[in-house]
Amino acid sequence: MKKINLLIAIVALSSATFPLAGCKSADISKSSQVLARVGDKEITSVYFERQLSELPESVRELSSHGEGKKAVLEGLVNRELLYEKAVKKHLDNDTDVLRKLEDLKKELIIKTLLQNELSGKVAVDDREVENFYNSHPDEFQRREEVRISQIVVPDQAKANEMMEKLSIKREFGELAAANSIDQPTAERNGDVGWFTRGKLPAELRDTIFKLGTGEVSQPIKMGNAYEIYKVTDRRSTSYEFAKVKDVIRAQLVEEKTQKELQKLVEGLKKETTVQLNEQMLR
Repeated sequence: MKKINLLIAIVALSSATFPLAGCKSADISKSSQVLARVGDKEITSVYFERQLSELPESVRELSSHGEGKKAVLEGLVNRELLYEKAVKKHLDNDTDVLRKLEDLKKELIIKTLLQNELSGKVAVDDREVENFYNSHPDEFQRREEVRISQIVVPDQAKANEMMEKLSIKREFGELAAANSIDQPTAERNGDVGWFTRGKLPAELRDTIFKLGTGEVSQPIKMGNAYEIYKVTDRRSTSYEFAKVKDVIRAQLVEEKTQKELQKLVEGLKKETTVQLNEQMLR
């Protein structure tokens, strides 16, 4: 969430300390609830703990004691100071801000609805995880992977040019670096990395896995571009159940979540009239 990222950024600004007890307001040093006061705003221990719980786990561990905990408190103070400044400039009534707040409110409400509706429906037990592992030997016990490079060009003519140059033994990586319109892979001489069959787009799987190491595909039209692939390496790997069980569990939870979400949405569509203006969309 953007809120969390903002708090982390403000915490990072909190290297300098300042005397909170020096406020003209009532002294908070004897309070059992108030950790800080910024103007009229009090930062209580309950509020602090809630904000701490929303940080990513890695950050939360560093912020749960000592200087890390103090940095979070100072970050919250900084945030209140910045918020007060923004309100004085009437940014809380800015049209764009209000629109984004409405969108965020909608997302949070939907998230809460899904938590309530799907709770208990997407549990995955250990037997399911182990059965999935045993029933997918090609994915975990005899996992075939290929390393591929690509050249992506805008049209058939450019693709034909690349094939002609490859036919006279021009280096694939050199051509990718000089001609590919996919900038990230062009910078790596076309290297895309390692893929299992299942991780490749369906329209590429058979073509790429039929290639031997060092072989190059014919140009394949993908969207508005043409792509040429080369298999640069192959390997077969196996993963022990203990090393992949958490990954499998997460995958099964995601699959069940998507199925339940689809059922929920389809049920709602039966209760509500939904119209799409496809002509206008085109």
